Amino acid sequence: MKRQKSTGFEIINYSLLGLLALMMIFPFWNVLVMSFSASHLVYEGQLLFWPKQWSTAAYSVVFQNRQFIQTLQNTVFITVVGTAISMVLTTTLAYPLSKRSVKGASVMLFIAFFTMLFNGGIIPSYLLVKQLGMLNSLWSLIIPSALSVFNLMIMVSFFRSLPSELEESAKMDGCNDIGVLLRIIVPISLPVIATLTLFYAVSKWNIFFQAVMYNSDVSKMTMQVLLRQILVQMTSDAVDAAMSGDTPKIGVTVKMAMIIIATVPILLIYPFLQKYFAKGAMIGSVKG
Repeated sequence: MKRQKSTGFEIINYSLLGLLALMMIFPFWNVLVMSFSASHLVYEGQLLFWPKQWSTAAYSVVFQNRQFIQTLQNTVFITVVGTAISMVLTTTLAYPLSKRSVKGASVMLFIAFFTMLFNGGIIPSYLLVKQLGMLNSLWSLIIPSALSVFNLMIMVSFFRSLPSELEESAKMDGCNDIGVLLRIIVPISLPVIATLTLFYAVSKWNIFFQAVMYNSDVSKMTMQVLLRQILVQMTSDAVDAAMSGDTPKIGVTVKMAMIIIATVPILLIYPFLQKYFAKGAMIGSVKG
């Protein structure tokens, strides 16, 4: 009897979760379908599940842009280098702050947490970046946002949950603090490291406001800024076409193509981190 109840619950549970998954996947699939379909069919709303009159014209508009390759290189550089720097800073700072025996650790944590609640604002941040000589530089999109206090708190919490016996045994074998961190702590902290790496990578890939605020050099433009410019241009062309009596069509498929271009590359990172991400997402939920 209990087995039948359990089986019934599992069927209902999996059905609801499957339905929820489809509801989340369908919008992305619909955008993908529209990006590869003829523009007049998308404009007329004749698509739902499958593409019709296969076309890559929307992607050609984006890829043929002269600045696309340069902005893609800039965005990849910011994502890879920025994520690496952020993870190094977060790990090396979280480890000593996780030790209650370290003098001033609690004060440093409070100071870091305080910056989550209060900050200088846009103008002081801009003036600081300007005084450091990082305007119109890709480093202005990496250094000022190199450390996330929220991610720091997550890693501190994870380090504090690790058994202290591991570090004591390593030090008895002759390891110093750096050796303990690199040889013991980091290997067993892959779940939280993978999780925070994904968080940092997504934020770096999608960086937009800072790119507009700190950079006016076209050669230092990020992909998100370029896609916005293409979108604005396509919208302007659509308005001009409407005023002249022509029906604007290609603009809507270009919008869909830009969504795919901006989303898919960062999604490709997830499969490599999936086995660690499931564990890292549960950090702090179970106490042993």
